[in-house]
Amino acid sequence: MGISLDSILNTVKLGASVRGEMDAAIRVGVYVDATATPFLIETVRDAFVPQTTSALVRVERLGSLPATAKPDTDIAIVLSCGSPVLQARVQELVVCGPPVVVLAESSVEVPFIERDSRMLGLVAATDKVHLLASLARWILERTDKQTAFAANFPFMRIAAANRIIASTSLGNLATGALFFVPGADFPVMTLAQLGMMLRLAAVFGKPLR
Repeated sequence: MGISLDSILNTVKLGASVRGEMDAAIRVGVYVDATATPFLIETVRDAFVPQTTSALVRVERLGSLPATAKPDTDIAIVLSCGSPVLQARVQELVVCGPPVVVLAESSVEVPFIERDSRMLGLVAATDKVHLLASLARWILERTDKQTAFAANFPFMRIAAANRIIASTSLGNLATGALFFVPGADFPVMTLAQLGMMLRLAAVFGKPLR
């Protein structure tokens, strides 16, 4: 069973769509508390270097004044090892709208976050690899701009690729279960695989062709 012209055209359209996803504007707000350690500051500074002009990282100090986030902020990241004003500042950021994650070296330093929610979370670690891997998963679960985030910040690419592959595998599993004629599912699965390759190319910053 061959692949129709319409299916090929749909794949071309998907390529254009993925290109649009990769170029989506993303805004990250980083808020640095006075108690943030050099480890946290250096880890985030090195990780959040945009790879395209579509991403912008804003850095602000977190102190006695109320914390605010611009309306277009996609994710707010707070660096702190615990302070008397931390809870109030974090609550103010949550009210502004973006998902907020606090990065710390120990969960003991941020006792008011007992569990992650859709809008608030905590990532605590003293190991750079673990901290960034956990942060990547946290962000990807809370944004609809996964391709753009991964294309701009390389530390997020493995987590994004895993999500793309898992989603495609589940889709193909469902497709295989719906077709009863051997080989009838081949065109559908082939197009799904092509779509997966386009998304992986975008995530890793490779040309879409």
